Amino acid sequence: MKSCPSRFSLLFVFLTVFAVSFAQVRKKTSINAHWVFYKGSLETPKIPEVNTAVVNLPHTWNARDVLADGKRGYYRGDGWYFKEIRITPNNEKKYFLNFEGANQLAVLYVNGREVGTHKGGYSAFTFEVTGFLKQGQNTLAVKVNNAHHPDIPPLSADFTFFGGIYRDAFLIETGNVHINLLDYGSKGFFVSTPTIGNETATVKIKGSLTNQASASHTVALLAEIRDRTGEVVARQRTRLRLKEETIPFELSLQLQDPRLWSPDTPYLYTMELALEKNGTIVDEAWSNFGVRTFRFDADSGFFLNGKPLKLIGANRHQDYQGLGNALADDIHRNDLRLIKEMGGNFVRLAHYPQDPAVLEEADRLGLLVWEETPLVNEVTVSEAHDDTSEIMLREMIRQHYNHPSIILWGYMNEIYWAHRFLDEAVVNRHTEATLRLSKRLEAIAREEDPTRYTAMALHNYPLYETSGIAEIPQVVGWNLYHGWYYDTFEDFGKFLDAQHKKYPNRIHVISEFGAGSDPRLHSENPERFDFTMEGHKALLESYLEQIMARPFVAGATVWNLIDFSSERRVDTKPHLNQKGLLTADRRPKDPFFRFQANLLDRPFVKIAETNHTHRTTVGDSTKNTIDVYSNQEKISLFLNDVKVATQKVNAYKTSFKVVLKTGNNVVEARSENTADRLEIQNKIVPKTFKKNEPVAVAVAVNVGSNHSFYDMTGDMTWVADKPYEDQSWGHVGGKPLYVGKKIGTKEDIQTIEAFTPLYQTMREDIAAYRFDVPDGWYEVALLFVEPYPKSRRFVEGIESPEHPGGIRVFDVFINEEPLLQDLDLIQAYGYNYPLRKKTIVKAVGDKGVLVSLNAVKGKTVLSAIAIRSLH
Repeated sequence: MKSCPSRFSLLFVFLTVFAVSFAQVRKKTSINAHWVFYKGSLETPKIPEVNTAVVNLPHTWNARDVLADGKRGYYRGDGWYFKEIRITPNNEKKYFLNFEGANQLAVLYVNGREVGTHKGGYSAFTFEVTGFLKQGQNTLAVKVNNAHHPDIPPLSADFTFFGGIYRDAFLIETGNVHINLLDYGSKGFFVSTPTIGNETATVKIKGSLTNQASASHTVALLAEIRDRTGEVVARQRTRLRLKEETIPFELSLQLQDPRLWSPDTPYLYTMELALEKNGTIVDEAWSNFGVRTFRFDADSGFFLNGKPLKLIGANRHQDYQGLGNALADDIHRNDLRLIKEMGGNFVRLAHYPQDPAVLEEADRLGLLVWEETPLVNEVTVSEAHDDTSEIMLREMIRQHYNHPSIILWGYMNEIYWAHRFLDEAVVNRHTEATLRLSKRLEAIAREEDPTRYTAMALHNYPLYETSGIAEIPQVVGWNLYHGWYYDTFEDFGKFLDAQHKKYPNRIHVISEFGAGSDPRLHSENPERFDFTMEGHKALLESYLEQIMARPFVAGATVWNLIDFSSERRVDTKPHLNQKGLLTADRRPKDPFFRFQANLLDRPFVKIAETNHTHRTTVGDSTKNTIDVYSNQEKISLFLNDVKVATQKVNAYKTSFKVVLKTGNNVVEARSENTADRLEIQNKIVPKTFKKNEPVAVAVAVNVGSNHSFYDMTGDMTWVADKPYEDQSWGHVGGKPLYVGKKIGTKEDIQTIEAFTPLYQTMREDIAAYRFDVPDGWYEVALLFVEPYPKSRRFVEGIESPEHPGGIRVFDVFINEEPLLQDLDLIQAYGYNYPLRKKTIVKAVGDKGVLVSLNAVKGKTVLSAIAIRSLH
């Protein structure tokens, strides 16, 4: 028979718990406000007298010069931050400065003295500053540098390397005996659940304690687990003797009737630690954690808590339009909620560790996480580079170890991407160095955390197989873009099947798949790499079907959740990677709704034309496509309160053909359980003209293009090109420009973003553009640009040193009258500088308007044309 505790002992326990729970000994306060910022180099850490600005953290100095200044390149160099703080140091206290992120080389000074340096822009770091402080005012100075550094990954990447202290910063005050705060920027203790049963779970805590007092001390370490209601459900207490040293500790607790963490029920416990010295609490810390089991299987995919679970979600970059990467925590959290809203259960944090708010929200929402270090594209063959890579990996794992959402530690992304640019003499050396580093990092990851899997993301490149690097991680991630950069949609599934057959014991995750899109571009017949919304929808529809049909594919993350900053990009929106399911300011693109239809449990219907609500139809009887995404069996479509048809849903989609009237059109999609409604504004431009029948003409054409372009600033749609027909309009002769197998050129057109796509597609060797309009006065606008950069002209033999100047010279006539003679776009305007020429012309004698282009040298070219009547 067990003895009952006395009332006195119960009271003692209660008071002890009360003291541990409510006495706040460690103080952690943000120091984000009112820093003095200076962009440039300084000889000493002193505030300059000129060219400074007061800023608040998070802050980046690249918020505007990447997207808003219209120039190529952005500042990569030194930036200085200064702040005055008032402290009265206490001999019984220790003081630390914690920075959650500064990109990418940071040097901390306190009162003019250098405290330390941190390499790497994506992990937190902590410095003790106790010995640098004085009574009263103390001056903090942080020099940050985001310039390329051969020993600091990433060396190159398809994202912007924003500079600055772009995450929160804190002052931490604690006792001189404390949980170790200098353990790779971590909390100093790590929670795991090595055994989990139906009735009990073993919870293990390991970490280290530091005694910075002048004498040895015996301390008591109390660990408590609290459930979601705050009730203590497990407790363990141990005593340790500390000299002036840092020593490890380890505790084990038994948790009764554990609640499991999962995407559907993301149950979190809280681990609280309190450190007592001489009966007084001198330090305390806490961390949420979850109880769950998981495993991967090469044939059957992923299992969570013993049940199969297909991992589907998105990659996520950490910038926002107009803010760079200096985001408030609410933006981080909202991005995770958007993945949850689309039905996702998985997120890959690409390509670097992200803000603590991201991991905390993933824990709360039930999103499983692949997190990785920023080793992207290539390595430097140096010991310093490899040492930095190792530190980055240890920082990531230790800082985020306690998050139940994390299941994969990644450490390389497309690491052979830059091999194609290497001299043949050094390729093998780089391959060997990369292989050696990957083995080193793999061993470290497994040593640091044997409870999770390791991962590496590969692109479609044979060297991953021939070098053997694909055999090193436990999970292989594939970054695949069949049907976008190469091949066809169907080749994606063929590639996966071949991989599974060749490597039956390999675990496969699709770490990236996607296509670029621009909500302004639309086509009834999309082509590869045309950036139309319809092309984006078609690719993701196909990929999702193929992924879901293959049980051996454990999961997939679409590239990307958002359109994100990539300064070197020259797609239809300069400086952006446009593969997002949402725009840079978080407006959904229509493919987002395909994921919802596929993944949500509740009845779902969505008219997937939200990016195409301003249309221009050629001819009054032309049919428009209306796509509907749904998880329902049948959908009925109504247009302006008139039923169009009822159709079955196949693969979460059904498409209708409708004729839109001029003006506002109300489209409704209905199932038995739910419905959706969308308004579409439509204009109609004539497809044919009748002689002697005056009509208002306003036709704008995206010449040489399969798609229309909507200029939202002027509410004008430039319709897709078409060949000339009698009594109509269109091009005569020529071919659309293709670069390789991709329509148009994605070169960096020197124009405002609003018109970039108009100049990127064009028709070469065009003889004429004809409009059989009625007699009258018209304004005609012609748009030109030279699509070939000088380097490409020489490489392709279009131009030679013996024949300098433009690669094309041509004349332009309107109704046989000269408009432009000996037009040499290169000589007159320069490569990628557009020409927009307007003129007034009178159509007479039922001859309409004929724009003729006659080549003098090379081929003619025309990007766009517009005509409007003035009568």
